[in-house]
Amino acid sequence: MADQLMRLHPGLRVELRIYRTSGDQIVDRPLHELGGKGLFTKELQRALLDRQIDFAVHSYKDVPVTMPLVDASGLVMAAVPPRLDPRDVLVSSQARSIEDLPAQAKVGTGSLRRRCQLLARRSDLRVSMVRGNIDTRLRKLRQGEFDAVILAMAGLQRAQLFEAQTMTPIAAELMLPAGGQAALALECRKEDHRTQQLLQSLHDPVTAQCVELERAVVEALGGDCHSPIAVLATREQDQLHLRCVVGARDGQPPLVSAQARSPWNTPRQALDDVVQQLRRGGAAELLRGP
Repeated sequence: MADQLMRLHPGLRVELRIYRTSGDQIVDRPLHELGGKGLFTKELQRALLDRQIDFAVHSYKDVPVTMPLVDASGLVMAAVPPRLDPRDVLVSSQARSIEDLPAQAKVGTGSLRRRCQLLARRSDLRVSMVRGNIDTRLRKLRQGEFDAVILAMAGLQRAQLFEAQTMTPIAAELMLPAGGQAALALECRKEDHRTQQLLQSLHDPVTAQCVELERAVVEALGGDCHSPIAVLATREQDQLHLRCVVGARDGQPPLVSAQARSPWNTPRQALDDVVQQLRRGGAAELLRGP
């Protein structure tokens, strides 16, 4: 982001500050037990509010839709750059697809969303929690702790760690991503109009609308850090395609699925249709749990 901004605005100097968030530091327990995705944004948002930094770069899927850990009313998402590949990736030296994994294979993921979709396809799989950065997860796989791990394609791309020999993208039809996956959110203070204008040069309206719709589905369902909700909005010519899969609160099947299409300029139509389908299918009861 810094290089792009400086290319677009000659004379601008961007200083990088690296923050190790709570989500990065806590690697021995699932995020949904500790406060959810907001653990990846809390320190950055506080740094913005304390004027230590002028803008923050978030993975949009880590920005809470409900139950925020910081009062962000003084902040604004000033820009959403173009999205990368939103698919998940199967990483395994033993298989090129979920179906090809050995019986009783141990699969590592820290995501309830991935867990319920995996078990819906292969109830024999032993899906276990794995945390840590990409390098840590790949190392655990190499050391034999898992037969496979599931990672986000966009994270592998940004870290330049994608290897076609052992990594296979999973089609969205087989495993839907999290809302906002592969998109970035550039956040700054509402009062800082100059920074907002600078960041707008990186903004992609199509990605922004897709992520806004995905987050609206999560909000409509009252999703929180315990909610396995997968949702993806895409633009196909002048049409919006919105798909969603919901699992049980503990990351188990069954799944409730919904999809809808509408003209791109009337996205509310697809949003309302998907939410109604999910409610009729019992998604609210699944998410509430026993």
